[in-house]
Amino acid sequence: MSDFNNIKQQWAQRQIPLPQEKDINNIIEKSKTIKKKQITGQIVLVTTVLVLIWFFFYVSAYQNSRAFLGLGIMIGSLLLRIGIEFLSMTKKTYIPEDQDMKSYILKIIRYYKQRKFIHFLVTPLLFLSYIFGFWLLLPVFKVELSAGFYTYILVSSTVIFVALAILIIFQIRKELSLLKEFILGT
Repeated sequence: MSDFNNIKQQWAQRQIPLPQEKDINNIIEKSKTIKKKQITGQIVLVTTVLVLIWFFFYVSAYQNSRAFLGLGIMIGSLLLRIGIEFLSMTKKTYIPEDQDMKSYILKIIRYYKQRKFIHFLVTPLLFLSYIFGFWLLLPVFKVELSAGFYTYILVSSTVIFVALAILIIFQIRKELSLLKEFILGT
C-alpha cells in the first residue's frame, strides 16, 4: 500500500508547465483573426441583402410572383445566414478567455462542433437555396432582357457561384483549422 501512496504523492508533486505567454498571445491573435473574418463576412452579407432589396424594388419584383419568390428566397437565405452567424459570434463572446484552461477548451470544443454543423450542413443548404432563388429569376430575365445580356448573366453567374463556392470552402477550412489548433493547444 505504501507504493500506491508514494506514487500518489509523486503525482501530486509533479511539475505542470504553465502555458507560455507566446502560446496565450497566439491563441488570442487567432481568435481575433476569426472574429475579424466573421465581421467582414457579416458586412458582405448585409451589403448583399441591401443590394437585393434595392433590386427588388427597382425591378418591381412584387408585381411578378416568380421574381418575388426568387428574390424572396435569395434575401431570406442571406438573412438566415446573417442571423446564424450573429448568434454564433455572440456565443463565442461568452467563452471567457480568463477561466481555467480545461473549461475554456471544453467550451471551444463545443463551439467548434457548432461551427462544423453550420459549415457542413447549414451553409450548403443556404447556398443551394440562394442559387435556387436565382434560378427562379432566370425565366424573368430571359423575358425582360436582351438575349446577349441574358447569356452574360448565365455565364457570369455560373462563374461567380463556382468562385464563391471555392471561396466559402477555403474560408471554412481555414476557420476550422484555426479552431482545431485551439483544441490541440498549438
